[in-house]
Amino acid sequence: MVLSRCDGLVSGFILGVAVAVGFAVVFRFIPAEWFVNTLSRAMLYAAQVPSALVFIPIAAAVARAQRESPRQVLLWACCGALAFDGLVRGFWPALYGHEGVALTVVATLLLWAFAWIVSAALLLAPGGPGSTGHDSMRAVP
Repeated sequence: MVLSRCDGLVSGFILGVAVAVGFAVVFRFIPAEWFVNTLSRAMLYAAQVPSALVFIPIAAAVARAQRESPRQVLLWACCGALAFDGLVRGFWPALYGHEGVALTVVATLLLWAFAWIVSAALLLAPGGPGSTGHDSMRAVP
């Protein structure tokens, strides 16, 4: 199967923004002490690694519904979430509910999470719509 470069763009981007809004709200309710305390911060970082795997079935479900590539949907979702977080951190940082060092750690946790989600997408997400294995994806120019 040949996929276009824009496969999953709209559904993935919307999914990413929705997930980013959800995470912003979740981060808002995590106590600031958890971000500044070294042990708590390490646990938050560690929790990001397996939680990245949660996004594979979510993206796969969206991809199935739209007949798109799960990998592409997941990668575009990362783009949507990165765009959202980049804009909101620059223009409305209070959405995350923290200030100072705690807000800085929120940003670094988001970057860490994105690295693991992209890794999961590239290593584990199926490449094409309806695919079940770790098939390779061919993009058309």
